[in-house]
Amino acid sequence: MKLVSVETPEKSVCKMTFSATAEELETASNAVYERTRASYTIKGFAKGEADRAQIEADRGEHTFWYDAINDLMDRDVPALYDAAMQEHGFHAVDEPSYDLVSVKKDEGFVATATTALQPELKLAQTTGFQSECVTPAVTDKEIDAVLERRRAAAAELVPHKGPAVKGNIVHIDYEGLLDGKAFAGGTAQNQTLQLGSGRMIPGFEDGILGHKGGEEFEINVTFPARYHAKDLAGKPVVFKIKLLDVCVRQLPALNSDFAKKIGKVDTMEAFREQVRKQLYDGKHASALNRAKDQILTQLADAAEGELPSVLVESTYQHEMENIQQQLQMQRMSLDRYLSQIHQTRETFTANVHAAAEKNTRARMALLQVAQNENLVPTEEDIDKTLSERAERTKKTLEEVKAASNVEAMRRNEGIRKAADWVIDHSTIEEKVESK
Repeated sequence: MKLVSVETPEKSVCKMTFSATAEELETASNAVYERTRASYTIKGFAKGEADRAQIEADRGEHTFWYDAINDLMDRDVPALYDAAMQEHGFHAVDEPSYDLVSVKKDEGFVATATTALQPELKLAQTTGFQSECVTPAVTDKEIDAVLERRRAAAAELVPHKGPAVKGNIVHIDYEGLLDGKAFAGGTAQNQTLQLGSGRMIPGFEDGILGHKGGEEFEINVTFPARYHAKDLAGKPVVFKIKLLDVCVRQLPALNSDFAKKIGKVDTMEAFREQVRKQLYDGKHASALNRAKDQILTQLADAAEGELPSVLVESTYQHEMENIQQQLQMQRMSLDRYLSQIHQTRETFTANVHAAAEKNTRARMALLQVAQNENLVPTEEDIDKTLSERAERTKKTLEEVKAASNVEAMRRNEGIRKAADWVIDHSTIEEKVESK
């Protein structure tokens, strides 16, 4: 492979073009074929017996191209890229993004690498910023809520001799029968179930209500029409139930015994004070982080200059991916979330993009501060960090270094140190919000 050109299509953006000949592509494609041929099953041939021409006739002539391109890019491009960056005095602030421009059997392929370069920002101010750390007061209601949660967590199950009612905890054996035969997943032993929880299919928990511990009985239920197991969806079944016991959750009294057991203090007054301090510390930590963020936002506002668009876009895409992941964990779609916060998709994405631009500007300003104030970690600092990582992971220093992006580590650590430096050279006024 060779480097074809180095361009700066916009300020603080570098675009390199690389090419490989048809011969290089063919050699690499054949290597991929030899490496993967055993995995191909082609009609008329036993697995792994078809030759390259037969595989390409069945799957297309491009079958081995893209793995071959990746192999060539991984092998040759890093050295070409690093040499060009050094020659031109460029300093990357993000990983390059690669694009395949063209690929033809008789011409080889052309690919590009686009990289965000460190922008030159005019820093009108780097110290002396001011913000407020306003910590909300802790209310008695909040303390009560924590104590109730801890009380619930400390509750004990006590056997109940009467009939089961909603809210009771029961232990059961059960066997499900479809057309008189047991079905997969329908049998369990000594299962714990809170009646009214809705954990089981409709009708199951209701069928236990009114029964006492030690009883054996049957309940008739029908699986939901949209049940995940298609062979059970919408089907009527019979469950044979053995009700082992019925229990009630007995809450401990909020007294000195509770304080000693849970809070490790002598009195409820001392326990309430302990909880108050824990709540205050949590609120204060959040408020302090917000105050620090305000200082870094002021730094960003004081930093003038053009940012590389590819870096802003990369930050934006990363933020959107994080949002999508968080919503998926909550089993919520973006559209549903937007309806809850009363925002259009256009307004929401514009706000995320603006935040990404602000975050990028702050990071680039901090990187410049780190360089100006000699806060960028040395080779010795990096080696120490990598050595500690090697010790934790039971790997050699060489293995850890080979798997690490040292430049990104140096950059990120410099940004972190610069953030601490800017905050340390600014003023945060502490306030407590009244009740």
